[in-house]
Amino acid sequence: EKYPVDYATTQNNLGTAYRTLAEVREKEENLRKAIQAYEEALKIRTVEKYPVDYATTQNNLGTAYRTLAEVREKEENLRKAIQAYEEALKIRTVEKYPVDYATTQNNLGTAYRTLAEVREKEENLRKAIQAYEEALKIKTIEKYPVDYAMTQNNLGTAYRTLAEVREKEENLRKAIQAYEEALKIRTIEKYPVDYAMTQNNLGEAYWTLAEVRDKEENLKKKAIQAYEDALKIYTVEKYPLYHNVVMSNMEKTKQR
Repeated sequence: EKYPVDYATTQNNLGTAYRTLAEVREKEENLRKAIQAYEEALKIRTVEKYPVDYATTQNNLGTAYRTLAEVREKEENLRKAIQAYEEALKIRTVEKYPVDYATTQNNLGTAYRTLAEVREKEENLRKAIQAYEEALKIKTIEKYPVDYAMTQNNLGTAYRTLAEVREKEENLRKAIQAYEEALKIRTIEKYPVDYAMTQNNLGEAYWTLAEVRDKEENLKKKAIQAYEDALKIYTVEKYPLYHNVVMSNMEKTKQR
């Protein structure tokens, strides 16, 4: 009643605190509290009165719904996430707010890529790829190298998944190209964990490509090399879970 603008700002901040707390404990409960706080903020931060703040909160709300989709009502929550990101993009245009536009496009791409796991696989993957490519118009390797690498990694995974339903070889080649772009920034020295993640993804792309061409080279050389590079970081002592995943991929490769 008295300080509506400050109320909205604090509700937005509260939402972000709950969303971050959800990363370490009571994931579902804290995400629900985050969503409630963002929706309170949006009672004041309307598209007509405070368009920039409206877009920020909608983007945050989208991320909360996208994360909630990991634990329950996957399809419904992803749809809500997509709706929130699209609301944000009404304000976050490429002309006016290019960096925010790119951030939300990357988020939107990930929501579509995840939605592809439950329905309309090809269509949603194409939408994911389109969103990632929109983000990359702004997040270039020169200006935003870390974001560039993240989006290229995401793009690679979208292409790798699309290869499961159509144009297998072509989409795998695009996936490999995207992962290699990401690795220009995600070096073992600067970003070791991201490097390992992308190397594992690259190994999986080569493993699948071996089903359609150059089996020996793609399996024995390229896939195994990528997995071995990932294991330089994913040691059994530091990252036992990821170590086991990559070791399983390596064994699978050797047995083919």
